[in-house]
Amino acid sequence: MVRIFKHYIPFSLVFLGVLEPVIFFLAVPIARYINPHDSNSIDNLFYTETVFTLVVVLTMAASGLYSRQVRDNFKGVLFRIILVSFIVFFLMSFLFYLQPALFTARTTFVYALLILSGTLLVTRTILYLMVDNEYFKKRAIVFGAGKKASHMNELRRKSDRRNFKLLGFVPIEGEDIMVEKEQLLDLKNNMIDYVKNHQVDEIIVAIDDRRKNFPVDDVLQCKLQGVNVLDVSTFFERQTGRIKLTALHPSNLIFSDGFIQSPLNQYTKRVFDIFASLALLSVTWPIMLITALAIMLESKFHGTIFYRQTRVGLYNKNFDVIKFRSMSMDAEKNGAQWAQKVDPRVTKVGDIIRKYRIDELPQLFNVLNGDMSFVGPRPERPEFVGQLSEKIRYYEIRHFVKPGITGWAQICYPYGATEQDSRNKLEYDLYYMKNYSTFLDLMILIQTIQVVLWRQGSR
Repeated sequence: MVRIFKHYIPFSLVFLGVLEPVIFFLAVPIARYINPHDSNSIDNLFYTETVFTLVVVLTMAASGLYSRQVRDNFKGVLFRIILVSFIVFFLMSFLFYLQPALFTARTTFVYALLILSGTLLVTRTILYLMVDNEYFKKRAIVFGAGKKASHMNELRRKSDRRNFKLLGFVPIEGEDIMVEKEQLLDLKNNMIDYVKNHQVDEIIVAIDDRRKNFPVDDVLQCKLQGVNVLDVSTFFERQTGRIKLTALHPSNLIFSDGFIQSPLNQYTKRVFDIFASLALLSVTWPIMLITALAIMLESKFHGTIFYRQTRVGLYNKNFDVIKFRSMSMDAEKNGAQWAQKVDPRVTKVGDIIRKYRIDELPQLFNVLNGDMSFVGPRPERPEFVGQLSEKIRYYEIRHFVKPGITGWAQICYPYGATEQDSRNKLEYDLYYMKNYSTFLDLMILIQTIQVVLWRQGSR
């Protein structure tokens, strides 16, 4: 993993993110060389190359090809590559129409698209061959075999277990063993030799009580010899993109390098919110107008277009969130309740606008008003906040940042409407709060397009 602007990114994606744009940039001049009949002016070549590269990279990111959360098999990735090629074709054709200076010969453009598709097939094939190769994995041992250490076995998803190979657990005297006996390592007298002989790259400290029997001298010697030593909470944060609640202590929050809400961060985020909201409104207003008309026609002009609902915002202050009405007018005659997978309260128009997140668009006015941010934890209803705060530790922390239209939890975790879902989403929200940067906000916005295109988590 590589940490860029405090955000953990797999090295393989960083490698592709550097290599592929260079190839895309060279695709147009290579295509011109292949097609000598292209008489387009060479003066505009750099302009065309730059725009082509930006369009391709943004389309790939929006399609999930640069996302660590994508779990498609190779056929699924192949489908995304084909989709990207078609989208790039239509976007560039549209830009050729708007900006004649970008224009290049049709044959050259086709060659450039073939180079694009071929590059993606080669790089993604190499990625699939390399990412699970034992040679490229870090070899790790865990100090501890108790409750904290046992959470390591919860990493069942293939994407979470990439980049490292777990050699075993080192039991600590006085600690209850909560892992399988086959996973235990007996290193009482030869820990340094074991680390050398088995080429251990990392030591993960997962001891339930570090004040007892912590092998400080041995761990220090390993660290001085180049072995990376990290806490189990940091390990989970790096591997999964979330902060594991069961491995979290108040000291992790207090002494970490994150969770900083400086005036500069707040000002930068506010400028970003205003710019992004106005930009999206300028593009989506026709969709919003059509949606409003569809809702009016379905209700025969008797229902409301918008739906206002009280949510908990920054510093636990309530505000009214604005959405397009997607349920019947009497949807909550029996009080507040969680959304269901197949909710009978949802209207026909509501079902469509929920699938593509169109019902969320009026929240742009909440962002402009300052009640919400473009990116942040999703705001919850006061009725549920009270219940969840009592049952889930650290839940109140999410109210120290503005809620958002989209967020890290929304792109990483499927839609959920249970206490356990709220607990899991809080782990992603805490990761976002700890590692906030404008770079992370941009990544979330781009990957939100992928969520909409693949209709992930809509309900």
